[in-house]
Amino acid sequence: MGFTCQTHSSGYAVVWCVDFKLQAVVRRVHTAAEPVALVDDTQRQSVVLSCNEVAGRLGVERGMKTVQALARCPGLQIERPSLSAEIAASRLLLETALTWVPGIEETEDGMLTLDLSSQREEERSDGARFVRGRLYDAGLEVVTGLGETPSLARVAAFAAREKGESFCHLVPERRLEMLDRLPLAVAGTSAELKERLSLWGVSTLGAFARFSREAVAARLGDEGVELWLRLTGRIQRPLRFAKLEELFELHEDFDDELCEREPLLFVVNRFLDQLIVRVARTGRAAIAVHVLLRFTNGSCEARRLALPEPLLDHEILFHLVSGYLDSLEWKAPVESLRLRFEPSDPVASQRLLFGVGLRNRFQFEDTMKRLRALVGSERVGSPRGLNTHRPGAFELLPLPSEIETVPESAGPPLMGFTLCRLQGHVRTSVRWRSGRPERIESRLVSGVVTQVAGPWHGGGDWWHQGKQWQRREWDIELPGKGVFRLVESEGECFLEGRYD
Repeated sequence: MGFTCQTHSSGYAVVWCVDFKLQAVVRRVHTAAEPVALVDDTQRQSVVLSCNEVAGRLGVERGMKTVQALARCPGLQIERPSLSAEIAASRLLLETALTWVPGIEETEDGMLTLDLSSQREEERSDGARFVRGRLYDAGLEVVTGLGETPSLARVAAFAAREKGESFCHLVPERRLEMLDRLPLAVAGTSAELKERLSLWGVSTLGAFARFSREAVAARLGDEGVELWLRLTGRIQRPLRFAKLEELFELHEDFDDELCEREPLLFVVNRFLDQLIVRVARTGRAAIAVHVLLRFTNGSCEARRLALPEPLLDHEILFHLVSGYLDSLEWKAPVESLRLRFEPSDPVASQRLLFGVGLRNRFQFEDTMKRLRALVGSERVGSPRGLNTHRPGAFELLPLPSEIETVPESAGPPLMGFTLCRLQGHVRTSVRWRSGRPERIESRLVSGVVTQVAGPWHGGGDWWHQGKQWQRREWDIELPGKGVFRLVESEGECFLEGRYD
């Protein structure tokens, strides 16, 4: 049998939402017949920050006074920047991009740079179209550029916008040929550098990239060298991956103070529905739920509710949050609620091949919590034998996070009878004959001993003052009653267990 190793080459993508501030507010790109402009009216004279394509065709331009724009286009719809809308659109961009690859950098407002090293080359174009389609359905139009480096991917995104297309891939084998068709403005060069190159007759990025590095350094300085390195794929920078801690979060300030749990649970149920859908789209699960309550007296209650394993089961999540809220003592009405999912990839542990795990980990943890409440945390755990030869010596340890049954192949096979220890020591009176038990009397069993094996001597802890112990053991058989373990220690005899 042979095995092949699938390797993925490096590659990057830039997903750019052009005119991000405008699109974040409007989110109506499908009804493109309406002329819309985003204006800044915080200054003395209101000016146009950006406009859609329809408004541009009717004479509206960026930097134009709003009064002049309305004169040219009487039906122009005026919108103003909204920070909350931009935050929501940024989260939408990031969540949608996470359905493609996990490594994402928020390069600037409305622009993401993605590491495509986890994707096969033949699947990258399909992934770009899939993400673009989902964003289009959500009301955002983006252009996507693919390249060998983050800089080339950015150039490709700008090239797509320049050509009026939604996708551009700078294929390594044809990079110079494709750069020959791109103007210098695509690379975002300074006006001084652009003017100097135009005087030399250089009008495309491809013509510039064909210069030697030495010639560029001698005539154009650091800015020219930096541009040449970007276009030739010589600059490779690490991405600053976006943090997901606060991505999947919902918050609500209540108009009316909440004094009862039912209205709060209604909001929790609605938040869980929305967050489950959002996290599921990224192929992830929730590993914990963060709950933050703010009360009218200024106090707060925050709790991280960990899950036994990553999941997105609505019933389990609601049970977890509602259980916490039921146990919470309210000293004042609730004025705001914040609910956040801590995302994680689904469990990818390699369990024992023939092991059997828990069928329902959450139910197991719930049962453990009830047991700890009934008998105390110190009396619930997993027994482990102490490093001593003293029979029955053990300690309780906290249960491990991964509960598995151990296959029979682990350890030596079981042979012979199994000793079932009795609850407590059953005191026994013994009649001896020649140092061997001949008859026993106890509350559990009495009779004549017909078969005896032993004695076996044991002792230890002589090095600990006051803890030294010694004992002798026999295995005895009583006709019709079974085989028992008889022990003599500190001048007393007792039955320790019965063999099955």
